[in-house]
Amino acid sequence: MIALVKMSLKLLLRNKGFLFFLIVMPIISTLVLSLKTDYILQGKSDQRVVLELKDYSEKAIYAGDISDFIVKVYDGAKTELSEYLLKQMAEIGMFSVCRADVRGMTEEEIEEVARKDAFDDRAGMLVYLKEDFDDSVLEGAWEKGIKLYVVSEDERQELFITELTDLFGRMKQVQSIVGDDSAAILDTLVEIQQKMPEKKVVNIAGKDSVELTQKQFNQHTQIGYAFAIITLGFLFCGVCVAHSVIEEQNNKVFTRIMLTETNARDYFVSKFVIALLISLMQTAVLAICLSFIPGLDVGMKRITFYGIIFLLGLIFSTLSLLVGVILGDVMSSNFAVFTVWSISALLAGLYCPIDNAGKALKSLSYLMPQKWFMDAAKLLIVGDKSAYSMIICVTVAYLIVNISVGGVCLKIKRYE
Repeated sequence: MIALVKMSLKLLLRNKGFLFFLIVMPIISTLVLSLKTDYILQGKSDQRVVLELKDYSEKAIYAGDISDFIVKVYDGAKTELSEYLLKQMAEIGMFSVCRADVRGMTEEEIEEVARKDAFDDRAGMLVYLKEDFDDSVLEGAWEKGIKLYVVSEDERQELFITELTDLFGRMKQVQSIVGDDSAAILDTLVEIQQKMPEKKVVNIAGKDSVELTQKQFNQHTQIGYAFAIITLGFLFCGVCVAHSVIEEQNNKVFTRIMLTETNARDYFVSKFVIALLISLMQTAVLAICLSFIPGLDVGMKRITFYGIIFLLGLIFSTLSLLVGVILGDVMSSNFAVFTVWSISALLAGLYCPIDNAGKALKSLSYLMPQKWFMDAAKLLIVGDKSAYSMIICVTVAYLIVNISVGGVCLKIKRYE
């Protein structure tokens, strides 16, 4: 068996295609991991904030979270009081508040813009804060300083108006105590809010959900892209091993090996060892490449990240090896593994999140190994140690399926 492993490794290292996928894919994965990019984190940030638009013509639907009730605000006041109002509405959690600075524009111009946005934008409500907004609030007639344009039939608009009315009611109560000084009113409201108990979200389903910060979300997204690239390398390296098996069968090398004391089981176990060594080599190349990136933070210990890559590679290397041997044709194997790579990466959510997908699609995604490893990476990023047992169980399960199905298919093929 050792002689077979040595022979296979010598043949692979002479293969230019194998060397390309062995070296280039880890390099590209390293470049992806080293990118400093902020990806869009919708509805998952640590603190809900007012989203600033470049100007009134920018569409709120592109800036806000589509799962929230989007409110586009034309802020003609831009005062501390209007800032506090919008921030409080944004922190409620169900409203995505997008603000455009319209100071200097007349009310007639805002009317024209609102009519256009009612058809061109998909905000649930348009809000215009007039220039004399502060004076209207202090006079107790806040309706004069604000104008609401209802442009949808979403029932959440009534909740928005209710929350807005309650907020102005609290302002009026504080004003009756501290007087008509807007700064004193804001200071009192902030002081009251700080004394209130912190809100705590309880999941009644009994399962804790993993919430990521913006930095952790960036790390998790880049790990997904790196997984997509390096799994392509694992698959095609596995095809190279399968190619050697096909050539050995066609050139009667396998027959000559069977005439020795080596049996078929030892032969295919040696190929599995080659797949394991390929995963180890690609992981080592990736580790060497990452060592040249100073200060790189993948959200977990480097050794843990390398372990995940190695186990994921072991799954895909054995899968492509068995697919190639079963099909018995190099070209068919290339098409098959490329199809497996592209579809599995898409369904696993490596390119874009599938959290809002249908139940059937989400269930199908859990058939893909990358999905389990992405979930494990998320747990490791937030420091959940339960990910280790999950990764080991998933790897063993996929290897059992790969080897069992491959063994049955090979036995059938040998009988034929």
